[in-house]
Amino acid sequence: MKNSIEILKKANIIPKLRLAIKEEGKAPQPTGAHRVSLIEDKLINGKDEKGNVIPMVRYIFEENGERKRYDVPLKNKEGEVHYLVQRFAEVNEGQELILEMKKRGAKNYVSVSVVGHSSEAEISDEDDIQVEEDQTEEPL
Repeated sequence: MKNSIEILKKANIIPKLRLAIKEEGKAPQPTGAHRVSLIEDKLINGKDEKGNVIPMVRYIFEENGERKRYDVPLKNKEGEVHYLVQRFAEVNEGQELILEMKKRGAKNYVSVSVVGHSSEAEISDEDDIQVEEDQTEEPL
């Protein structure tokens, strides 16, 4: 695995921040709390569950000295700006967060804790959106 990690670094590929692990036919299993620092964000193109290209925000975090990415659709199913985009807009670059996926009934949500206060964002399993690997930054 050491060689694979070095290959990814040389290719400038940032691994995903995995808040849950999803096995086929099973509900996602949360991976626990992740202490991260928000480094940057950028607009990318991704694909929804139907394969349509949609605008997304890619967040780059640092966890234990390693850069990781987490992609969020720009808008939710109601056409409003996704709650996590709104929440991360309140965070200063370099600020530490605790991110954790939790379950509430049939839905999952992301708990975001920032310097002494927290907020929770509900997401459904359908918000697991695939991102094109050859994404380009585009303004809205």
